[in-house]
Amino acid sequence: MTPGDLPPDLAPVDRLLRRARFEPRASLGPEVTGRLRRGEAPAVPHRRAPLVWGAAAAGLAGLAGAVWLMAARPAPTRTIDRCCFDLDGGGSLDDGVLVVTTPGQRVQRLWVYEDVDHSGGWTAGDRLRFVRGAAPVLIGPPVSGAVATQCCLDWDGGGAADDGLMVVRSSPDRVVMAAIYETGPDPASIDGWQLR
Repeated sequence: MTPGDLPPDLAPVDRLLRRARFEPRASLGPEVTGRLRRGEAPAVPHRRAPLVWGAAAAGLAGLAGAVWLMAARPAPTRTIDRCCFDLDGGGSLDDGVLVVTTPGQRVQRLWVYEDVDHSGGWTAGDRLRFVRGAAPVLIGPPVSGAVATQCCLDWDGGGAADDGLMVVRSSPDRVVMAAIYETGPDPASIDGWQLR
């Protein structure tokens, strides 16, 4: 594995480990010479097989633990904040969307918010209009025709402007569903849209 293949959060650790140098302590040479002059025998067990097998087992257990820790580490996330649209039907371009995705452009969280302070992005004082987890949900009855869409931007963090956003509301300022979808080759056609 090269330094370029490492996740960004492990790069500082990799640099530190690559700078580490191990050397015997300065007193080791005189200590060994003194022991040999006094006639001390090296402290080596006569039967090395149990020691070798024990060391091998400990090494494998350590390796298995390291692999498990790497697999258990949470996937890196990417946050996309897009503002300002009229998604809730209130008439003002004051709504934004905060999307948290993981590799593979899987949406983990999606928030529709009202940009109360007009900062152009999510801040602590903004009002949440809708919150969803990893799967699209409908949290109330929609009003017929109350659908807002925004296409085509990079909503899922994949890098290409090939995603759409659909927001369904039940009344002005009340969002009941929001979903990110990947458009097909023809963004005007809904055939093959894949929900994120």
